[in-house]
Amino acid sequence: MNYLIVVPRIINKLGEFYQFPQGIAYISSVMVEEGFNVYKLNLNHIALSVSEEIANAIVSNDIDVLLTGGLTGQYGAIRSVIESAKKFKQDIVTIVGGGIITSSPYYAMQALEHVDFGVIGEGENIIRELCHALENRCSIRKIPGVIYKDGPDYVVNEGKSQPVDVNRLPLPDYEGLGLHELIKTIPNIVGMSEYNTFPVITSRGCPFRCTFCFHPTGQKYRQRSLDDVFNEIDYLISTYDIKYLSIQDELFGYNIERLREFCARIKSYGIQWRAQFRVTDVTQDLVDMLKDANCASMGFGIESADNRILKSMNKKITIEDTDRALKIVYNSGLGFTGCLIFGDIAETLETATNSINWWKKNVHYGLQLSLVVTYPGTALFQYAYQKGLIKDPVQFIKDSCPTVKLSKMTGEEYAWMVEQILSLQRMSQSLPREIKSFHVDYENACMDLVGICSTCNTENHWSKVQFFIAESITCKNCGRRHYSPIPDTIVDRILLNLNKLLKRYGQICFWGVNPYFYMLSEKLNISDKNIFYVDKSEIRHGINISGGKVQSTDVIGNKNIQCVIVTVPQYYASLAPTIETEYPCIKRLLSISELLSSHFV
Repeated sequence: MNYLIVVPRIINKLGEFYQFPQGIAYISSVMVEEGFNVYKLNLNHIALSVSEEIANAIVSNDIDVLLTGGLTGQYGAIRSVIESAKKFKQDIVTIVGGGIITSSPYYAMQALEHVDFGVIGEGENIIRELCHALENRCSIRKIPGVIYKDGPDYVVNEGKSQPVDVNRLPLPDYEGLGLHELIKTIPNIVGMSEYNTFPVITSRGCPFRCTFCFHPTGQKYRQRSLDDVFNEIDYLISTYDIKYLSIQDELFGYNIERLREFCARIKSYGIQWRAQFRVTDVTQDLVDMLKDANCASMGFGIESADNRILKSMNKKITIEDTDRALKIVYNSGLGFTGCLIFGDIAETLETATNSINWWKKNVHYGLQLSLVVTYPGTALFQYAYQKGLIKDPVQFIKDSCPTVKLSKMTGEEYAWMVEQILSLQRMSQSLPREIKSFHVDYENACMDLVGICSTCNTENHWSKVQFFIAESITCKNCGRRHYSPIPDTIVDRILLNLNKLLKRYGQICFWGVNPYFYMLSEKLNISDKNIFYVDKSEIRHGINISGGKVQSTDVIGNKNIQCVIVTVPQYYASLAPTIETEYPCIKRLLSISELLSSHFV
């Protein structure tokens, strides 16, 4: 049999950064090692449509089985792959794995519709058994961790697949899935802004049970041996020009002795790196050790500045722990990232105000603000479903998990909280002290600029800073974040092309509101009754924005709006299939980045 492993298209344009799919890369390597005849297709590096690429790959390689996967938020992109394959070759066998299936097997299979087999949990062992069964035409009913349709119902096989031995896995299939193309792009992630950034996983799982978090690889925490990890790093160095190492572990600094050995060994490589830590583990000695080992940035789960919310989230930390840790890291000059997330079950106007006031007091830390997302598989999702806050879990997945009102705060209190989140972040950061030059690439919706850090006075050259995505730019010397400027030429180009759309379609709808678009809307200063702002999340409804208010997406059908602009480009690929299906009145659906093109018509 011939197998095709497909990485769903999650970018908006070729050349954009995306998170390398480590899970799919491990599956690919395991299947090749097992001797299966495997072809690979990464849709993020190819220009043709998803349906064309899938059809070409199936025909060229006489494909019998297609495998893909990803997270729940990538539902639209994953469905597009499966749907395209089934439309072209009805009898092709389709297999989906990853967080989307593992977190909610029954609901995900119903939402995706065209999947023959779903893989629950870590897929390396399961996929071996499943593919051997397909090859030999054996029953799959005794393979644990597999869900499939049997008549009108879905069946999950009994038993539980054993956790994967992380020290016996082959290296991820970096070449087969096009890592050499991805490293030519610059991450649009806070704390990372370097070409040739490489992902590495040194452990799986997480021993903690935060209510908002789901662990696709399971609760059991397993660490790879450092010999195995450094064999992989040595391979990457000999094959690629590594400049930055992004350690993808959910929790890296859990074992202090292992961390100490890692720092001692990585130091001689002379490359920068970042990883995730807990504030309770931070000491001055640890931070000094990390700096000496070329660690450029520490990631923290801050979540709230109110101990009542931290307890409700089951975080096992206090705001006092956070205060102590961040003070040590900040005073040491080591970069760090973190986020406050609002809207927990126990959130009140008082607790939200406490967190916002703490954030304002510590604005120099540059922490992000966000709303909690009720992902399937989390304790929050179970609560929301049991309380009737999520009435249709299948539709919830199709809608890409819109934010849910979990607490008893009033609509006015929610609106105030959300407006704080949208407005404060860019207001808290300054532009670089001096912008010496910049060049705008309209076709790729990005710019290069040279500026002086307002903290350490270092001259920085920022390349391919993407509009609508990169809310901040980071000093490569001290880690200070500045807000990414929005040149007047960008505003003028958007207004010009919006007027073209208004003349053609009469009405326009902007889909989605995030901090970048919120700030951009103020610069656009649009006051037109034929321009609407919508969001799937009820929490954002009623928010004031550029002379209008955010409404339900129902307004698209009610007013027969024919032109919709998705304001967050990195979500476009996942949202587009669902939007087009749900609102057939739409004649033109586009990403906001398309408004910058000089060829726009």
